Amino acid sequence: MRGQIAQAANTRMMKIGSSVDYKKWWHEKCSSYEGSEHLYATTAKFSVCVLLASCPTYSYPPRRLTRIDRKFTNRVSFMFFAGCFSLLYQGIAMAGQLFICIIAALLCLAASDSNPLPMTENVVMNEYLTALKTLSYNRDVMPEGSHGYGSPVEVLCTMYLIDISEVDDLNMDYRAMLYFRQSWNDSRLAYLDLDIHSIILNDPRLIWTPDLFFVQEKEGIHHNLIVPNTFIKISPEGEVLYSVRLSLTFSCPMDFRKYPHDLQKCTFSVESYGRSRDKLALMWDHRKPNPVLFNKNISTFTFELKAVNESIKHSSFNFGEYTSLEVSVVFQRKIGFYMIQLYIPFLLLVALSWLSFWIPPKMIALRLSLLLVVLYLMVNIGSGISERIPPVSYTKGSDVWIAVCESLVFTSFLESILVHIISRNREKFEKKMRKKDPEAQRVLEPEEKISPANNDSSNSAVNIVASRLKSDVLVSKRIDKISAVLFPSLFVIFNFVYWLVYCTGH
Repeated sequence: MRGQIAQAANTRMMKIGSSVDYKKWWHEKCSSYEGSEHLYATTAKFSVCVLLASCPTYSYPPRRLTRIDRKFTNRVSFMFFAGCFSLLYQGIAMAGQLFICIIAALLCLAASDSNPLPMTENVVMNEYLTALKTLSYNRDVMPEGSHGYGSPVEVLCTMYLIDISEVDDLNMDYRAMLYFRQSWNDSRLAYLDLDIHSIILNDPRLIWTPDLFFVQEKEGIHHNLIVPNTFIKISPEGEVLYSVRLSLTFSCPMDFRKYPHDLQKCTFSVESYGRSRDKLALMWDHRKPNPVLFNKNISTFTFELKAVNESIKHSSFNFGEYTSLEVSVVFQRKIGFYMIQLYIPFLLLVALSWLSFWIPPKMIALRLSLLLVVLYLMVNIGSGISERIPPVSYTKGSDVWIAVCESLVFTSFLESILVHIISRNREKFEKKMRKKDPEAQRVLEPEEKISPANNDSSNSAVNIVASRLKSDVLVSKRIDKISAVLFPSLFVIFNFVYWLVYCTGH
């Protein structure tokens, strides 16, 4: 009986709990919160569980729980814990959704900011290069002229001579290392809307470049160690600066008329290979006071760099008029090597040849040997100097020096032979007279003074012969004395004229 009454009471309480409209109550009390309809059923179930768990057993005396009661109690406990877990899970989900909404709002505020964060330089350059490769930029088409459509493209050039390593007289060329810079405007490359000051490129094949070449070039090297020595800088207005490091061998027609006191002027020029003056205006950069500069310490073993000058030349051909930029390099030959190898040895050898004038005519072998050795040394030295330059058809300064010095020595050689012949004839004539007339022995001594008494007692024929022999002796001695003064005087005069002409140019 009691069990039936308890079961009826429990059934009624469940009906009462299930009759409550919790959804309506939620909307009335929590109308400000939306999007949580999935919690209605869970809240209702939770309320029933709480009500049943707190329901008293009324005033009936306690009784033992049946199997149905235990099953009901277990089910109520399970529903209670399941409801708690469901509420916890839904709360966490709602907090996550709220966090995501806050992050999205912050991102929207950052995107709508009037001052966005600037992009890095690498990103801008990457976008620029990508656009340059993908857009319709044709590097084979020239940009617009500097003064509008139809005007020529102005290419401004500058140059810096780094070093001149060799000047070859024999091949008539020289090797130079230089920086060559070109500047022009290409409006297709402008990027005024990008927040960057300049674009740096290393590959000239991406853009249009002028078709310039060096006219006097024999061979050239574009340096590629460690990387290609090429530099391209593009300004926001489209101004392009193209710089490259080159090693070139230029031909240089040389003039050796004053060799080795010569001043060589070598000129090389830069021209456009296929575009005439009305398409490409080539000029030195007028924005710089000195468009062509050079290292002040440039010097080779045989030459010293004196000056570097630039100029512009316009040449007309059958197929158009072209502009060339000329650079004149002036070399002054160093005289130190030639002073040691040419001038001082020849001075000493010529002075040595003068010793033959003081050797007695009887020692003809010594005189001739000395002069032959001097002449042989001069010929060898002169040949070595002449081999250093190419054979030319005109007379060089070194040829004049060598020829005059050798002529003086050779003349000394002829003078020695002449003196020897005169003295030789005297000896032969003495021997002949002694055989014919023993009385002539007294008058044939050139050192003795003949008194008037002896002259009267002598034969007139013997006196004539004696006077002739004595005159021959005086002539040979006089020739040596005159030569000892004349030859040095002539050599001094020659030196004065030679150094005046070849060193000062007068």
